[in-house]
Amino acid sequence: MRFSHGNGLREGQGRARLRVAGVPLVSVALIALCLAVLGCGNLLANARESEERGDLNGAVAGYLAALETDPDNLDALSGAAVCLLMLQRHDEALLVQERLVALDTGDVQTRVELGFNYLNHQDRPGDAARVLREATVLEPSAKNLTFLAQAQMISGDRGGAEQTLLQAIDVDPRYPHAYTTLVRLLEAAGRGSEAGQVKAQALQQGITIAESS
Repeated sequence: MRFSHGNGLREGQGRARLRVAGVPLVSVALIALCLAVLGCGNLLANARESEERGDLNGAVAGYLAALETDPDNLDALSGAAVCLLMLQRHDEALLVQERLVALDTGDVQTRVELGFNYLNHQDRPGDAARVLREATVLEPSAKNLTFLAQAQMISGDRGGAEQTLLQAIDVDPRYPHAYTTLVRLLEAAGRGSEAGQVKAQALQQGITIAESS
C-alpha cells in the first residue's frame, strides 16, 4: 500500500486541518490501515486452517473475504487459486490466477497452472503458450519448455514446438517427456525416420520410448 506526500500546508494551517474531533487525521489513517491489515491476517489464518482441515470451500470463502480487505494480497490470491483448482472450479480460478500473475511477475508455478487452465479448460491454447513462455523465461527447465511445446502444438505452431523440444533436450538430456513429445510430433507429421533418430538418442540416455498405439 502506498502513502502519498502531503500537499505542503503551512505549519499553522496544517495543525488546523489535520485534526478531527481532536484526533490527527494521519493517526486515523494509520489506525484504519492497521485494522485492515489485522483483519486480513485473521481471515488468512482462518482460511489456511480450513484448507488444512480439508474444507476447501470454506478456505476459498476465507481467502476471498481476505481479498475484499486487501485485493492485492498475494498469499490470499495464491491460496484461493490453488483451492479453486482442487475443487475443479476452473472458471473461477482463472480470474484469480490472471490477477496473481499480473501482480507477481516472478511467479512461475501459477503461470504453469494458468497455462494448463487455458489449455485444458478454456480452449485458449494461444494464451496458454503465452503464459508458459513467460514461465520458461523465468525458469527455463526442460519440464517447463516441454509444457510450452505442448501448448504450441495445440495452437498449431508445430515448428515452434519442435524447436522448443530440442531446446528442452539440450537443457536436460535425461528428461524423458521431451523425447516422447518430440517423437509424437514427428510421427504425426509423417517424419518416422527422424522420430527413430530421436528414440535412439533417448536410448543413449537410458530412456526407452514405447511404440505409439
